[in-house]
Amino acid sequence: MVYALQSLGGLVLFFAFIYIIVHLVQKKIFKREKVLNKRVFYSTVISGFVLSAFGMGLEQSDENTVKVTELTEENTELNSELESIHADHEQALTELEEQHTSEIAELESKHEDAIADLTAEAEEASDDIEEYEKLVASLEEENEQINSLNDEVDALSEENESLKGDITDLESQVTSAESSSATASSSGSSSSSESGSGSSSSSESDSSSGSSESSSSSNVQYQNCTAAREAGAAPVREGDPGYGPHLDRDGDGVGCE
Repeated sequence: MVYALQSLGGLVLFFAFIYIIVHLVQKKIFKREKVLNKRVFYSTVISGFVLSAFGMGLEQSDENTVKVTELTEENTELNSELESIHADHEQALTELEEQHTSEIAELESKHEDAIADLTAEAEEASDDIEEYEKLVASLEEENEQINSLNDEVDALSEENESLKGDITDLESQVTSAESSSATASSSGSSSSSESGSGSSSSSESDSSSGSSESSSSSNVQYQNCTAAREAGAAPVREGDPGYGPHLDRDGDGVGCE
């Protein structure tokens, strides 16, 4: 139908074209004074154009109809695919929900187990902390006892040093006493010899008094450095009156430095 209208329009236009050519040939070549029938020519041309346009419109309409049909079919296919995708999506969503639910349940179970384990470990740690605190308290008590024993040891050490000083003083006193007794015995023997001779001079009496003074000065003893300092004898050097080992602790020959 469309092609028939287009062909008919083409034939009408072709007829109009032939008609105008024939008219021009007769007028120019054959010199005929023939008037162009405008009504026939224009009606033919217009009819040809109308038929051609109508055929083209029908063709375009057919093409649009075909396109609409194709688009409708494609839309139907797309709708079916969309429905299929939607069904697949719902199925996948259902599977994911089920998987998610199972994973949540598994995680909750693991979480509860972890909480139970942590609670048990916390209780064990609390017991360990209590034992550690008891151990720390025991160690502090032992440390206090050790400090007390150290204080006692320090006190005993000081007492030992004091006793050593007393022993040294006693030894020096014994040495001084022995030297005093020896001096006294020698002075007694000299006085007896003088009484047996029956004569003495003033010079001898002076010498005897000097010797008695020297012996009395040699008998000077200091119990400690405090006594020597009070007597104004400190420092006491070896050979000086009152010198003794108990005053010279470092043994350098000078006591009460």
